[in-house]
Amino acid sequence: MSDRAASWDEAPSGLLVLAGDGTVLDANTTLLQWVGRPAADVLGRVRLSQLLSVGGRIYWETHLSPLLHVEGRVDEVALELRGPDGRVPVLMTAVVAPDGLVRVAVSSARDRSRYERELLAARKDADAAAQRTRVLQDVTAALSAAVGRDGVASALLGTTPSLGARAATCWLTDARGRLVAHSVTGEETGTPGTLPPRSWPRTALVDAGRVLVPLHGRSGLLGVLSLLPDDGAGAEPPDLAMLTAVGQQAGAALDRASLFDRSAAIAHQLQQALLTAPLPQDERVVVSTSYRPGVESLEVGGDWHDAFHLDDDVLGVAVGDVVGRGLDAAIAMGQLRSAVRAVAGPGIGPAGVLGALDRFVRRVPDSTSATLLYGELDLVTGRFRFACAGHLPPLLLERDGTPRLVWDGRSTPLGLTAPGSERPEAAVDLVPGDRLLLYTDGLVERRDRPLPTRLDELVEVGAQTLVLGPEEAVQAVTDRLLPPGEGHDDVCLLLLAWHGPA
Repeated sequence: MSDRAASWDEAPSGLLVLAGDGTVLDANTTLLQWVGRPAADVLGRVRLSQLLSVGGRIYWETHLSPLLHVEGRVDEVALELRGPDGRVPVLMTAVVAPDGLVRVAVSSARDRSRYERELLAARKDADAAAQRTRVLQDVTAALSAAVGRDGVASALLGTTPSLGARAATCWLTDARGRLVAHSVTGEETGTPGTLPPRSWPRTALVDAGRVLVPLHGRSGLLGVLSLLPDDGAGAEPPDLAMLTAVGQQAGAALDRASLFDRSAAIAHQLQQALLTAPLPQDERVVVSTSYRPGVESLEVGGDWHDAFHLDDDVLGVAVGDVVGRGLDAAIAMGQLRSAVRAVAGPGIGPAGVLGALDRFVRRVPDSTSATLLYGELDLVTGRFRFACAGHLPPLLLERDGTPRLVWDGRSTPLGLTAPGSERPEAAVDLVPGDRLLLYTDGLVERRDRPLPTRLDELVEVGAQTLVLGPEEAVQAVTDRLLPPGEGHDDVCLLLLAWHGPA
């Protein structure tokens, strides 16, 4: 063995060489030991994403692989390999070489004590600034999710404890420009009235034992937040600089609130018009759908579903999600949905449809990075051919088998493919009674629970719905995974139930 070969295999880090599509062409002994697989089972047979955990696979396909093709490298990204004894935390660095191959170095994340010491020292130095940043982030997040003037006032009062106050009153201007008491927390409402006119600065000030925070918008003063400071033991004096920044954020939020209702109403009408289109009627298949608007905000998003006949014996289905929210996302969603119908046709195939959409989204910027699962069901044979552009995998509900997620046919989101590359596609052969569930990420993504856990919950719930009719099954999945009162993004579901040839 040459010195070079020995250094490659004995390196303390995992080393790989990938083809442009992610297929592992070479890997050293260290990497193969970490994943617990012989070289014959890996080299030329699997892609890097198949060696990662479920969360790592999704992150690679939807973020890292597109970034690698665009930037040419990614540095020290935390991922998890699937090892024989469980997950192996690693740090990955990848570079696209001039010959088009991807060189990857993977180091164990367990040996990062030096980095942790440096991070700990830096964190200690930044504690004071971090506290202010956290408060501003909380306020900004609350204001960003607020809908209308009422929502902005409620969001401000909800942040009262983090602003160092034990009570607060929010005053908003009326049609005549007067400051009228709008809402209160922690103190008596008292007799509704108005604040006397005065020249309001753009900075927070202390007046008669209260802190007054002017809320200025583009057109002038839009409100005032009056805070009663916390006087308990250990209470800090008011941070007027931070409160001034809060006032600026709230003023901008009030400006947005005046434009929100009109934009949201148009977007809701557009989205509802698209999602309530008649579904195909065919005795060989039942198509059941569900749409739940997000409850964290009344603003619509870019989720959609669609089903249509390509010919008498082939049914096309699509579930997609445009990046972003609001009117722009709804418009882009409508354009992309129409483009799917325009591009799809006999002989095109799922991969061909996604390839055509890659070219389309480059001319519609708001559609770039949209995710889409497009498939075609042969109503005679039960074969479902599909291609998945960065979207979550479909759930196969076999009549006599165990439900499972189908991870095949995956590639990057729309518009993020390398020039000249072809989209992969896959196929599932259904038997009469089998079902396929397509869905958008709002069904399973939560801030407080990891995605793999939520996907496991989806599989479990799907298994329990096999005894229900298609309509009842869609409703049951939606109700179980989206409990009332729990915040979620927009959600679209589409369930295919194949009954067999007529």
